[in-house]
Amino acid sequence: MAVQISGTQVSWGIPSALKTDSDSIIEGIVQDIKISVGGNTNEIQDEDGDYVSRVDHGAKNTVTIQTLLVITDPVQVLPAKGDAVTFTATADGVDLTAGKAFIESAEITYKGVDTTGVSLTVVHYPLM
Repeated sequence: MAVQISGTQVSWGIPSALKTDSDSIIEGIVQDIKISVGGNTNEIQDEDGDYVSRVDHGAKNTVTIQTLLVITDPVQVLPAKGDAVTFTATADGVDLTAGKAFIESAEITYKGVDTTGVSLTVVHYPLM
């Protein structure tokens, strides 16, 4: 009997360009990457209090990277808040190559005396 595959083709995993970018920031195996698109909104009301317009500005994306560390050096150096980050990829329609990105926070996790993971939050300003 021949094998028949039906349904929608899916793929999973972390896009290779984002994995490469992540590997250049911190050493480890990338477990998760989360990208959030955001910014500011001002809503404009008329004299009756009805919303008649809105202004979206201050575009800002947040990229969270979580890694499982494979230690080759016993001392892991976390990037500092405000360190510049360069992305070389567009992910899910978000052009991370445009503008500037900076480390917002860096966190290291220990289990016993072993370093087990690093989590980085990067804020990306596409219009900066």
